[in-house]
Amino acid sequence: MSSTIRGIHHITGAVTNPQRDYDFYTKVMGLRFIKKTVNQENPTMWHFFYGDKDGNAGTIMTNIILDGTRLPRCTRGRGSIDTLSYSVPKGSLEFWAARLGENGVETESRPDRFGDSVLFFEDPDELPSELIACDDPRNPAPYGDVGPENQIRGFHGATVTTRVPEVSLDFFTQILGFDEVGRDGDRIRLAVSADSPGNYVDFLDVHEGPWARFGLGSIHHIAFTVDSLEEMELWTRKLSGWGLIVTEARDRGWFHSMYFTEPGGINLELSNMSPGWTVDEEMDDLGRIISLPKHLEPKRAEIEASLPEMNF
Repeated sequence: MSSTIRGIHHITGAVTNPQRDYDFYTKVMGLRFIKKTVNQENPTMWHFFYGDKDGNAGTIMTNIILDGTRLPRCTRGRGSIDTLSYSVPKGSLEFWAARLGENGVETESRPDRFGDSVLFFEDPDELPSELIACDDPRNPAPYGDVGPENQIRGFHGATVTTRVPEVSLDFFTQILGFDEVGRDGDRIRLAVSADSPGNYVDFLDVHEGPWARFGLGSIHHIAFTVDSLEEMELWTRKLSGWGLIVTEARDRGWFHSMYFTEPGGINLELSNMSPGWTVDEEMDDLGRIISLPKHLEPKRAEIEASLPEMNF
């Protein structure tokens, strides 16, 4: 595994209700609230970041809060991220089924996958999600009221359904540097950097059915980690040379991001981890202030006045 991609950085969903989102991910899923910020393309809307205690790459779930927009519900289908999955310790799914059920979330046991148990659920905005009980070398610091024997350790991976599976597989393996590490029925598992949770993308080999349409309840994109801005620039040249439209590296305040869509319709991002979450808050205080990137600071008063009220 020779790619300079280091695994998953974050995964982003499109949701509607900021209070419900915050309550679910912090009080039910037991994740830490890493950043309280805004949608940088429309700063009248919240954008929330959740993760492990230290905000490590590979643990960050981010949701764009599209409250009050006219965006319709999404259409599931080819050309979309079908499901996101979290890694949890073996033997913990009974705990999670009970905890989710007590909070009004229905769960469904799915067939074992590559030898691991799978529990499916949808978050309050119907983001399709899974908990996968598996071996995982990551050992996050304890946080919240979920004990280490049950605690989410970060992402396990994501499952995608592309418009042209064979073209997407070639792109991920030949261009991005993923390796195929397993097949299970119509599921093909790829890994980058390491054959371990946090590095997986599963492909569903589906050639028929409707094309997906982005909307509320969509998983918008998967971001992968690279080491530096210089590495990001190398990827920009490589991907542009392959014929893709690639954005410039955008300064998000805590990391940089560049965006592109692979040939099968899946939205992807490459991000670094510099300067990091503590550029504007101490580690013990993450998520307490409304964090804004430098270019939005002059409009802070206006932005804060426009945001929906929250009870953090």
